[in-house]
Amino acid sequence: MDRKAACLVQAAVCREQAVADPLNHDYWVDEAIKWLELAHAPASPVVVTIEFPPNVRGLAAE
Repeated sequence: MDRKAACLVQAAVCREQAVADPLNHDYWVDEAIKWLELAHAPASPVVVTIEFPPNVRGLAAE
């Protein structure tokens, strides 16, 4: 499942919660809106940094 589909599924779950939990209806609708906006927002790039301790995989400490 791609990111957009996962966000749409989560929005649907929030809408179901809004019906099932009338006391917190507004909260669940707001959450559903957030997930829908996230589903349609362009994906931003992710940068992952990995730091190896000295002498791992032949790296020498300086």
